[in-house]
Amino acid sequence: MTREVETISPEATLIDAIRVMSRRQIRRLVVTDKGAVVGMVCYSDLANAFPEHINPFSPVAITRAVSAEQVRTIMSHPVITVGDEKPIEQAAQLMTEHRIASLPVTSGTKLVGIITESDIFRALTKVLSEGEDAVRITFDLTENENILSFLAAATCEYGVSLSSFITFHDNDRRFAFASVRGNRVQEFVDDLWKSGHRVVSVLRSGERG
Repeated sequence: MTREVETISPEATLIDAIRVMSRRQIRRLVVTDKGAVVGMVCYSDLANAFPEHINPFSPVAITRAVSAEQVRTIMSHPVITVGDEKPIEQAAQLMTEHRIASLPVTSGTKLVGIITESDIFRALTKVLSEGEDAVRITFDLTENENILSFLAAATCEYGVSLSSFITFHDNDRRFAFASVRGNRVQEFVDDLWKSGHRVVSVLRSGERG
């Protein structure tokens, strides 16, 4: 998560919010009251609050516009948040379910950060970055086979290392990505095809793109 979060008071005016967004070059603000999250206001909320012929983010508009309307009148609330102790996949699931691009992160009732789609994408990229010599194997686990036990035994038998392992669901099917590397990885892959396990694909790093 990003710990430095731009916030604004619900009593602040729309012009105040526009100035903060323009100065910081951001598209959303968390609305807080005594440290607690009470709303969110984004670029489109502010743009829609003015007549169509006025661009409130134009320097001229900011100078000439007179609006005493408060942020509380246009902010989105209640706000979907995620606790700072929750796993990253829960944040991703909340974003997907509610079709939102960011989540305030809280500790108890206090705002401690914000997590965005870009943050989750970077985290996922780190997890799936295996290096040039790695092989990624996709397994179909719909039948609930214990593929982890097989992989653990294989790492000992072939001297390969398991660098990452991720499972996920797609409708009613369950899959797993396993990334392995080592000097005998090709021998391991050759025997894997003969093992009877439900292997969907085997890709080397250079074969992805």
